Amino acid sequence: MRTVIVAGALLLLTTTAAVAQQRTAIPDSASMAQMAGMFNQMGPMYESMMQSMVQGTIKAFEKPETIERLARFSRRYYDALIKQGFTKEEALQIVAGAGIAGVRAGR
Repeated sequence: MRTVIVAGALLLLTTTAAVAQQRTAIPDSASMAQMAGMFNQMGPMYESMMQSMVQGTIKAFEKPETIERLARFSRRYYDALIKQGFTKEEALQIVAGAGIAGVRAGR
């Protein structure tokens, strides 16, 4: 019985060590080339997806109700900043620096 427990423990330790070694293994050049190929294939799909997202965003901003909601949000943000103790000038700089909610220019 003791032999079975020792054998089981050794098997468990060997398996655990093998799994740990696999997790930290550095990919070889063939794996790297395969991953690079996958990224190259994903590029056009990613570009198409980004174009669709930008077009959808522009379409949403063309709607008058979207512009009204953004204006209400900006005004509420400005008022909340003043309520928290910012000066009118500071609040205006913060709101102006934030730009359109959800859109980050130049990033």
